Order: sequence, then C-alpha cells, then structure tokens
Amino acid sequence: MRPLTFPYISLHGKHPLPIIPLELKGPLGWKETMAYVDSGASFSIFSINEAHRLGIDYITGKEFMITVGDGSSIPVYLHRLSAKISRVSFKATIGFSPRLGVGFNLLGRKDVFERFDVTFSDSRRIVIFSPLAK
Repeated sequence: MRPLTFPYISLHGKHPLPIIPLELKGPLGWKETMAYVDSGASFSIFSINEAHRLGIDYITGKEFMITVGDGSSIPVYLHRLSAKISRVSFKATIGFSPRLGVGFNLLGRKDVFERFDVTFSDSRRIVIFSPLAK
C-alpha cells in the first residue's frame, strides 16, 4: 500500500505542526477529527468533546493516570475504537480526558505506530504514514 502524506497545519497562525485528519467510530457512527501526531505520547488522548460527538460515555472506559509534560498526572479513560487514517482502517486504543490541556487531540504510539511507519519531515513540513502489512 502506498504511503499517506499529510502536510503540517498551522493553528491560529502559529508554527506548522504535524496535525492530521482521521476518523473514529462511536455509537453515533464515523466522525472526522484532527489530531497532533505525537511520537512522545504512549497513548492517543482526545478531548471529552470528541467523546460526546462520537456518542461515547467516556467515563465508562478503563481509567488510567498519565504523566504529562509538566510532571503532573491526568485521568484518561481508555476505549477500543475503530479508526481510519485515510483509507486504512484499524482498531485503536483511544483515551479521553477532561484534563487534556494542550488545545488539540494527541495521536500517540499505541496501535497507531504499530500499524504504520511514521516519518516526520520538518524541512518539508509533512508527516508520512507508511502502512505495514498486517
């Protein structure tokens, strides 16, 4: 399968970031969202607003405490969802947190980096997802 290339996106006129579109499936069906590709994040963490859009009662997920960049911990509620990056579908562990404070969703390594080789090119301002054979 051919690699999927995504241009970096500028939020609020700031420095371009590796933010990509993806789809998640909840009780209300498939919903497109955006997430920052974070190679330093163990788990994907999304806002509770995304959980509501998907029709997910996020608090029913497995509670897990995650240490964030400033050393504090936030609660994350993990769910197993169907996900799509472009035309590639897979199952992903997605966490939702009421205390996600970065202003955007995070796409972490668990299940995503196991399904794709991910290459960042800051000089070209693109991120490339190369699907791996199942």
